[in-house]
Amino acid sequence: MATTREIFEKVERKIKEKSEELSEVRAVYKFELNGPDGGTWIVDLRQETLGVRQTEEEAQCTFKSSDVNFVNMFTGKLRPESALLTGKVKMSGDIGLAMKLGQILRK
Repeated sequence: MATTREIFEKVERKIKEKSEELSEVRAVYKFELNGPDGGTWIVDLRQETLGVRQTEEEAQCTFKSSDVNFVNMFTGKLRPESALLTGKVKMSGDIGLAMKLGQILRK
C-alpha cells in the first residue's frame, strides 16, 4: 500500500514536470491528515514557492482526512466526490480551487 509521503512525492514530481502550467493556478492547498502516517502537508502552486512541503501554513483550500482515506482517494479506491459526501474528507475554503486541484491531479 502506498504511503502518504509517497503520494506527496509523486505530486511533487508532477508539479516539477508541469511547473509552468501549474504555477498559473497561484493557489496553496493544505492537507491535514490524522493517523500514524498523517501530518500537515502543503501543495503550493505559486510560481515563487512552487512545491510540496510538510509544514503548517495558511492555504486557500484545506482538506482534512485520515491518512487511510487520503491514500485510498489518491490510489483510486475511494472517489473524491464520495469521500466528501460521506464526510471521510472535509474541505474548507475555495471550492473552485478544490475542483481545479482534482482536474490537475487527474491529468
